[in-house]
Amino acid sequence: MEFYEKLQALGKGPRDSDEANPTQADVMAKGKVAQVVSTPGGANVVIQNNPALKGKLGFFPIPGKSADKPGAVFTGGSDLVIPTASTKQDTAYTFVHELTGDTWQKKLAVAMSYVPNKTTLASAVAADPGAAAMAVGAAQGHATPNTPGWAAVEAKNPIKDYMTAVLTGGDIQKKATTASEAITAAMNSGS
Repeated sequence: MEFYEKLQALGKGPRDSDEANPTQADVMAKGKVAQVVSTPGGANVVIQNNPALKGKLGFFPIPGKSADKPGAVFTGGSDLVIPTASTKQDTAYTFVHELTGDTWQKKLAVAMSYVPNKTTLASAVAADPGAAAMAVGAAQGHATPNTPGWAAVEAKNPIKDYMTAVLTGGDIQKKATTASEAITAAMNSGS
């Protein structure tokens, strides 16, 4: 969090807002900011809102604590599950297996400008500057816990509350304790 505070302090963005209100793509398209943290698809929205920016946007991974290593980022997406009650578990398994396999991961990454699920497949997006930069950062990434309770954490979003509290002057240790307790309670709720 201390490093994130340093990064945030380098800009003039609000400390008590997120990328959704107002949407950062809209703000960037209006020429109010020169840089945002986003997936490559976010650049497409900026260009849709301001076609004059086509060809003028660049990409780089989130900076790390040293120049030789990008920052650690969230890696993830949708969780693919096969319900226990499914009467077609074999078919579902085949679908999930194919979708997460190398062939489809490369196809989906290219089509959606996203990072494949393995670092060894990153070359599939080498021709896409945004996805290539995101792949470099994703190699340092961390996924969310594989537990049913994580959905409750995402719904309540104590991590965003923690970050906002610290960025607006709250004591980092006290706010971390509060966030940890909220995360634990949400995860223990099981949904």
